[in-house]
Amino acid sequence: MISHNDCRGWCVRTALGMGLSLAVAAPSRAEPPAPAPRMYAPATPQPSAPARPAPPAPRPATYPIDLPTALRLADASNPTVGVARARAREAVAQLDRARVAWIPNLSFGPTFFYHDGVDQNRRGDIFTVARGNYTLGVGPTVRVDVSDALYLPLVARQHVRAADSHARATANNIQLDVAVAYLDLVELHGLMAINADILDRTEQIYRAAQLGAKAGLNKTAADVNRAATEVNLRREEGIVLRGRTDAAAARLARLLLLDPTVELTPFEVAVVPVLLVPGEYTLEQLVQTALMARPEVVVAQAGVAAADALVRQAKVAPLLPRVQGEFIFGGLSGGRGNDFSPLQSQYNTGVALVWNFENFGLGNAATVRGRRAGQDAAVFRLRETEALVSSQVVEAAHTSAARFETLEPAQEAVRQAQEMYRKFREASFGVVGAKAQFDALEPLTAVQALSAARVQYLQQVVEFNRSQFRLYTAIGQPALGGLNCAVPNPVDVPAVPGAPAAPPKLPDPRPAPATPPARP
Repeated sequence: MISHNDCRGWCVRTALGMGLSLAVAAPSRAEPPAPAPRMYAPATPQPSAPARPAPPAPRPATYPIDLPTALRLADASNPTVGVARARAREAVAQLDRARVAWIPNLSFGPTFFYHDGVDQNRRGDIFTVARGNYTLGVGPTVRVDVSDALYLPLVARQHVRAADSHARATANNIQLDVAVAYLDLVELHGLMAINADILDRTEQIYRAAQLGAKAGLNKTAADVNRAATEVNLRREEGIVLRGRTDAAAARLARLLLLDPTVELTPFEVAVVPVLLVPGEYTLEQLVQTALMARPEVVVAQAGVAAADALVRQAKVAPLLPRVQGEFIFGGLSGGRGNDFSPLQSQYNTGVALVWNFENFGLGNAATVRGRRAGQDAAVFRLRETEALVSSQVVEAAHTSAARFETLEPAQEAVRQAQEMYRKFREASFGVVGAKAQFDALEPLTAVQALSAARVQYLQQVVEFNRSQFRLYTAIGQPALGGLNCAVPNPVDVPAVPGAPAAPPKLPDPRPAPATPPARP
């Protein structure tokens, strides 16, 4: 365990692969009535004999999955991540386009011209003529604004930086969503296991109350009704949990781009606190780490740099010319009417430098003011992003520390509830003698307290792990990158009935090194 002071500051380490996979069989009791068949089950063939009752609908196919596998699938196939990475490649293409603005274009192709009617020569004479020509030319042409050629690559480079960082931020956030969705599934499977254990204990009390009623040993006539009510409430709770578990599996399948009709189940069997960010650094150091590593901050910084380049371009644009040049070589065939001469060679060349003062410079000044406003907006976005990142780090660190401090009292609450149930069970189920009575209220009260303590304990463990994932992502690290360095913390009391207190070793998410072929 780590101390309270250790939990107040968390640092970069890594993630977790943990969960729970328990098969909960519905008890086949004669009383109270069994729950009705579930809705939305896969269709099954109708029985051949109409009079026979239809068999219960089968459960959908299940697929066990662990957290490392889920994170790798999300990183490889999540469409949101794919879109962000495609935008990054698009930004690289735009940068390549801006870099080659100096290179002339190669133009070629034929041109046909024909005129029939009144025309005028350079001396002003008006005359009627039918003439035409056919031109075939090829050659380089260049049309480039020097300020664009100098500054737009700088802007495009910052766009590449922003798009790449945005893709990393998207991947980090999707991996966090996957981790949280996986932990939701883990928690619900744990709650189902707790519900099955509590239901079994409650049904034992119900059967004892029935036997006591037949033998006239019950303390009150309502003991059977009280126990039956609790059994049905627990069954109702189990049905709701089953539906929530299926919904959580579908949400995880959506993030992983898997078939949502196949039920995903957690592979691991132990639910324990897992430390991703140990308490070796202060909150100030964590915040500084996040400000340097978070891709969202890099996106905002790139926006400021791009806005600064645009301001500088607007200032120097009137001082830099636009370059126009061409060299076209080809042939010309022309003449009067339909009498065209043979194709003869010709070439045309020209170069021009043009300085442009928009609206006598007033338009340029307005452009500079507008781009300075955009630069101020980019600076404010950067400050906003830094404030958001800092608050996320501090919030996740404090939440994680608080959840960790609840683990010991939560375990103690489960211990005391188990002891209370044991005492009440021995006192109520061990009735002997002619005047002995069975009281269902006391063991039912103990069962309710045990259920509440276990549920609270499980939720605290899972919420601690969620806060660790949020903190790890808040300092700019992807969950997939540190799964092999996670530190499970063994607990004295299992968070789930029947599960071990210590988890198995986490799987290594890194691919195995290639084995060189043996020499002959």
